[in-house]
Amino acid sequence: MRRVFASATVALTATLLWCPASLAQEQSPRKVLTIHAGSQFFPSNPVLDSAIREVLITRAGIPINYYTEYIESDRFGALASSALADYIRRKYERHHIDVVIAMTNDALQFVLEHRELFPDTPIAFAGIAVPDENVRSAGSGIAVVRVGSAYIETLKLALALHPSTERVFVVAQSPDPQNVAAVRAQLSEFSRRVQLTFVEGETLARALEVIKAAPPRSIVLHIWQRANENVEPPDPLGVARSVAAAAPVPVYGTVDLNIGTGIVGGVVRGTHETGTQIAEMALQILRGTRAQDIPIKEAPLVPIFDWRQIKRWGIDPALLPPDSQIQFFTPTVWETYRTYIVAIIIVVAAQLLAIAGLLVQRVRRRRAEETVLAREATIRASYERIRQLAGRLINAQEAARATIARDLHDGVCQELAGVSIAVGSLKNSSGSLQDAETQQALSNIHSETLGMFEGIRRLSHDLHPTTLRLVGLATALQAHCAEVAKRHAVHAQFKTEGSVGDLHNDLAVCFFRIAQEALRNGVVHGDARHLSVSLNRSGDQLEMIVTDDGRGFDLEAVRNNGGGLGLVSIEERAHAIGGEVRIISGSRQGTTVHVRAPVAAPAGVLGIASAS
Repeated sequence: MRRVFASATVALTATLLWCPASLAQEQSPRKVLTIHAGSQFFPSNPVLDSAIREVLITRAGIPINYYTEYIESDRFGALASSALADYIRRKYERHHIDVVIAMTNDALQFVLEHRELFPDTPIAFAGIAVPDENVRSAGSGIAVVRVGSAYIETLKLALALHPSTERVFVVAQSPDPQNVAAVRAQLSEFSRRVQLTFVEGETLARALEVIKAAPPRSIVLHIWQRANENVEPPDPLGVARSVAAAAPVPVYGTVDLNIGTGIVGGVVRGTHETGTQIAEMALQILRGTRAQDIPIKEAPLVPIFDWRQIKRWGIDPALLPPDSQIQFFTPTVWETYRTYIVAIIIVVAAQLLAIAGLLVQRVRRRRAEETVLAREATIRASYERIRQLAGRLINAQEAARATIARDLHDGVCQELAGVSIAVGSLKNSSGSLQDAETQQALSNIHSETLGMFEGIRRLSHDLHPTTLRLVGLATALQAHCAEVAKRHAVHAQFKTEGSVGDLHNDLAVCFFRIAQEALRNGVVHGDARHLSVSLNRSGDQLEMIVTDDGRGFDLEAVRNNGGGLGLVSIEERAHAIGGEVRIISGSRQGTTVHVRAPVAAPAGVLGIASAS
C-alpha cells in the first residue's frame, strides 16, 4: 500500500507540474517582426505600424509580441543594411520570429539577402514590384499585398476635373533612375492630349523654380521629390507642402498622407488600409495557412480630396467620383443645420399659415357676428313691432268690444226693456185690447222682446264680460262654462284648487279670452261633447288648462296653411303678458291648451283695463 500511495503521489505531482508547463507552451506569445525601409520618422511608417498593431492585438485571439525595425537606408546608405542585419542577429538570437512583415521592396530585398536571420520564417510583403513565383514559393513562402501606383488614374481624374488643361508638370525625381523611367512610361499615353513636362531639378529649390513658372491651364502631378541633402530626417510631407505652396496651379498627388499639405487630391493608396491588409495576411500565416497559398491582394486605391482646395480652385463637386472621400470638409451653416433649419422653416411657415388662417377666420367671424347682430337687431325690432302691433290690435279689439257692449247695454237693451214694459202694460189694459187675438199677439211680442233682450245681453257679455272685473277670473270662467254648456248642450266644467287671489285686470282678461277662444274652438270646430277648464296658482305663476274631447287637428298643418287665427290670438295673448302657451292636439285625440304666466304681469301691458 505504501508503494502504491507513493506511486500515485509521484504521478499526481508530475501531472500538476506538466499541466502548467503544457498550458504555458500553448499560450506562449507568437512573435511578429515588421521591417521598414525608411526611418521611424518617415510619415507613412507610424500609420502602417499603428494599423498592423491594431489588427494583431485586437483581432488575433492569441498572444502576440510585436517588434519593429527600420533599415534607414535613406539616411545612412548601404551601410545601414549590414548594420541592421548584425543588430537583428544579436537582438533576436534567442527569439524565434514566426512571421516577418517586409514593408516596401527595399525591406523585402533586405530580408531575402539576410535569409539566414529568418531561415524558416514566412514573409508577408507589401510593395510595388511583386517577386516571381519561384521566389514566392521558396522556403516558407511569401504572401504579397501589391501596392499599385495610381499615376494614370490620378492624372485622368485631374484632367476630367480640369478639361481645359494644356500642360502637366510631373514631379517624379528619384535617386533610382528605374523609378523615373517607369513613371515616364506609364504617363506617355497622355502626351497626345497634353504637353507633359517632367521636372528634372536635382534639388528641391530648383524644382520649385520650375513649378512657380507654370503657366495658366496647367496642373502639377506630384509623385515624389527628394528634399535637400542636409534635411534630416527626410520630410516628404514638407516637400509636398512646398510644391503646393509654390505652384500657381492645382497640384495632384498619389499618396494619402499628402492630403492636407495643399494638394487637391488624387487616386491614392490608403496607408492605413494597406497596413490592415498586411496584418491580416500575417494572422492567416500564424493560424496555419502557408504564405505562398495566400492569393496576391491589391492595396486599396480610393479618390481622396481636400475640400478646402476644391473650393480654392473652383472645382465643381458634382464632377468628383461617387466614391470619393472628402477631407477637411467645412460644412456651411445650411449643410450643418439643414434638418433643423428646414424643420424650423416648416414650423414657422405652419405657424404663419395658422396665424393667417386665424386672422382671416377672426375677420370673417367678426363680420358674421356683426351681420348676425344686425339681423338679430332687425329681427328683434321687427318682433317688437309685431308684438306692439299685436298688442294694439288686441287693444283695439277690446276697445271696440267694450264700446259695442256699452252701446248695447246702455242703448238698445234699455230701449228694448222699455218696449217690453210698454207691451206688458198694454197687455194688462182694458178695452178692446182684451179680446183673445190681441192678447195673443201682445204675448208673442212680449216673448220675442224678452228673447231679444237676452240675446243682446249675452252678446254684450261675450264682447266684454263685466262679471270678470266684478267677481274675478275664477267666477267668470265658471259662469262662462255654465253658459257654454247651456247654450251648446254640452258638458263643460270648471275646477280650481284654492283661491287664485287678486289678479291684474290685463292678466285676468287674457286668461279669460284664451279660455273663451279654446272653448269656442272645441265646440264649434271640434264637435266636442265634454270640455273642462282648470285654473290654479303656484307661487307667482298662474296656470290654466283647457281640454276637450273633440276630433282635434294637425297643429303644424294649420300653421303652414296660414289658418288658425284663433290659435294665433291665443299665443299672442300669452306672449303679451310674458307667459307661454302649449297646444297639444291630434286627429281624433282632442285638444289641450296649457297656459302659464307670471302673476306679477306689468300693469297696462295691453291697456285693456283703461279701455274697459
